Amino acid sequence: MDNRKVRARAVDARPFALLLFTVLALLMLALSGAVSAEEEGSEVRVAAVQVSAVITEIDHETRELTLQLPGGAFVTLTAGPDIQRFAEFAAGDAIVATYVTSLAGEVREPTAEEKENPWQELDAAAVAGLEMPPGVAGMRVIKAVCTIEGMNRVAGTVMIEDPRGKYHLIGDIEPEKFEGRMLGETIVMVYSEAVALTLEKAAAVDLGVR
Repeated sequence: MDNRKVRARAVDARPFALLLFTVLALLMLALSGAVSAEEEGSEVRVAAVQVSAVITEIDHETRELTLQLPGGAFVTLTAGPDIQRFAEFAAGDAIVATYVTSLAGEVREPTAEEKENPWQELDAAAVAGLEMPPGVAGMRVIKAVCTIEGMNRVAGTVMIEDPRGKYHLIGDIEPEKFEGRMLGETIVMVYSEAVALTLEKAAAVDLGVR
C-alpha cells in the first residue's frame, strides 16, 4: 500500500463542520434554483464549485489569485477571510479550491455609456435592489462589460474576461441566457466576485493541456 495515500492525524473537527455546513447551504441555494430580483425582472443564481487547478497568478495584498483549470479554462478568485495561511500559496502551486459565485441580471449587448464605463462596483442600494441571497450579500457585486471566452452549454458554465483582464467561470446558468451568443462577443453581466471558501495544496493537477 502506498503510505503517502494513507495518513491519519488528529484534528479539531469543529471548524471543518462549520465550513461544511456553509458550503452545503450554498449548494442548496444553487440547487433550489433562482432567487427573484427586482431589477430588470431578472434572477440571481448562485453556484458553489470545487475545482482542482494550478495557480497562475497571485496577489497577496488583494488576496486575488487566478487559477488554470483542467481543460484550459481560467478563473479569478478572492480568498475569503477563513483562509488564514494565504501567504503560503504561490504561482505554480497545484491546489483544490471551493468557491462560490453568482450571476444576476440579463446578458445583453452593452450600451455606449456602459462601454465608456465598463467596470462598476455596485453600491449597497443597488445590491439591495437585487435581493442577493445569503452567502453572496457580503461579496462585491460587479456590473461589467465582458468578453465571452468559453461556454459549456451541457455543464451550464461560461468563462468571461472582465475589463481588467481577469477571468470568471460562472456556473448554474440557464441555457436561454446564452442562446445565440458566440465566443469573443462583448456583453454586459452583473455578477458577484468569486470567493474562495477553502484552498488546499494538492500533490499534482493534470490540466489536460498539451
